[in-house]
Amino acid sequence: CNVNMVGYMATADGEKGDPLPNAASGDNVEVVLGPGRYMEGLVEGLVGAKVGETRQVSVSFPDKLRDKTLAGKQAIFDVEVLKASSRSVPDLTDEFAAKVRAGLTADSLMEELKKAIDQEDAKEYAGARNKAIGEGLAKVMNVEVPDTLVTGQAREKFAAMMADMRDGGVSDDEIKKQINPENFNKYKEIVKDDIIRDFKISIATDEIARLEGVSVPDYQIEEQMEAIRKDAAENKEEFDEAAIRPKVEATLTRNAVMDWLADNSNLEVEYKEEEDFDENLMQKLADEALEREQKVTASSEVVDVEVETESAPPIVEAAAESEPEPVELPTPEPAEEPAAAEESTEVVAEESTDAVAEESTESAEPEEDKAEKYAQMEVGDRAFEILKDLGMVGKKDS
Repeated sequence: CNVNMVGYMATADGEKGDPLPNAASGDNVEVVLGPGRYMEGLVEGLVGAKVGETRQVSVSFPDKLRDKTLAGKQAIFDVEVLKASSRSVPDLTDEFAAKVRAGLTADSLMEELKKAIDQEDAKEYAGARNKAIGEGLAKVMNVEVPDTLVTGQAREKFAAMMADMRDGGVSDDEIKKQINPENFNKYKEIVKDDIIRDFKISIATDEIARLEGVSVPDYQIEEQMEAIRKDAAENKEEFDEAAIRPKVEATLTRNAVMDWLADNSNLEVEYKEEEDFDENLMQKLADEALEREQKVTASSEVVDVEVETESAPPIVEAAAESEPEPVELPTPEPAEEPAAAEESTEVVAEESTDAVAEESTESAEPEEDKAEKYAQMEVGDRAFEILKDLGMVGKKDS
């Protein structure tokens, strides 16, 4: 059946308390009436309900629920039944399997179903499992990774991060504060170990796939490509199949190798809670940028004081004050210094004016045209173009 569910924490006397988080409630939720499928009490409370009926159902959240604020707690749901239906399971025959996909038999379909169920169950920890296996592979890989590769990938990651910040509404001025050689070198040092590890894992998984004959069926690649193609069409984004297909195949192959290694290894699951890397990284960069900006500001104030106290040599001031009545000076050299200073000032002013004019000309591109240009690019190219338009990086290497 399909239901609308609104949940509340249960009080000590069994009454409705505070509302549950939105994730614990929902509209048009499909509930299959069967034992052991959901939190204790939900299915039992809905048995016999009719379409249009609203029932108050008391439930108990599992003790091992990931959300510790709800684990083992009692709750009350107002459940409105929207639709009721029944399911019929067809006989598993070769004829039925062939309808599912050409070439399948009853036995092969059953094997795929079992594998799919196992994979679905493993999704909860597959990412952590693959990370642990990858770290193990990287430790035994004795490979020298060139610094040029690290620099190139760090540059792409840094540019993509800045582009995401800009897409998220961060102003160009704030982005400029983050982008400078010192900040990039610090970022590079932070991500360097990850880049090297990923490079070693990539080499290792490719070699294992070759030696052990691990491959990905074409239909799995096509399914992923179709999903990406559909998503790109819905979001009106460019779809470059020639560029995307190798990445999809490489990702699926790596996952298949990780599955193979997991099946042929003795793994013990140990649950650990980790902090969000990107959030800490951005906070660190922001703090360092603020500290650097404060130092620059303090330095500028010192320079301003020095300029104010030494803005004009005494002899120049004397010459200026006595201009109405010519005064004979001991030597001609000091009298020539103001003229030289004036000439130098004029040259600097001309150069500064030209620089401002050039900068103004370069930034004259309308924001609407830039937005349209960025929208037609992939994230990597968009990042570099944004930073280039902001004057923060040179042209992207072709």
